[in-house]
Amino acid sequence: MNLLSKETLIGVASLGAGSVIAKVVHAKVVPLIPVSQLQSPTAKNLITLAVGIFTPIAVKGPIGKGLGAGMIATSVAGLVEPLLKSSNLITGTDTFMGDVMMGEVESGTLMGASENIFDAPSTDFTGKDSGEMDY
Repeated sequence: MNLLSKETLIGVASLGAGSVIAKVVHAKVVPLIPVSQLQSPTAKNLITLAVGIFTPIAVKGPIGKGLGAGMIATSVAGLVEPLLKSSNLITGTDTFMGDVMMGEVESGTLMGASENIFDAPSTDFTGKDSGEMDY
């Protein structure tokens, strides 16, 4: 099996495009429908699941199959996400580790250093005033 064959690349591209189409339908198309019951995440996923099932009928060939498979995969993942969250298999929260400093920083303290650099060097964590407990 050639990983860079035309069929493989078409399959991968159409699968990814189907997933993107499902997210666009969730965000842009479904809100245009004036039925309030269709605005829940479950209803949005069920809509894209149905569209994904019927996409290979409308779009023939491997591209249609890939588009439908991408939409189905995204929809099923959205449908099982609440179950995974309730069983604590996924947390659903983003973890932010802190700011990344790019370029010159104007603040006074970096990397645990304290203002008093004479009592103990910042690499000596055995000193009382080395600054590591300031954070």
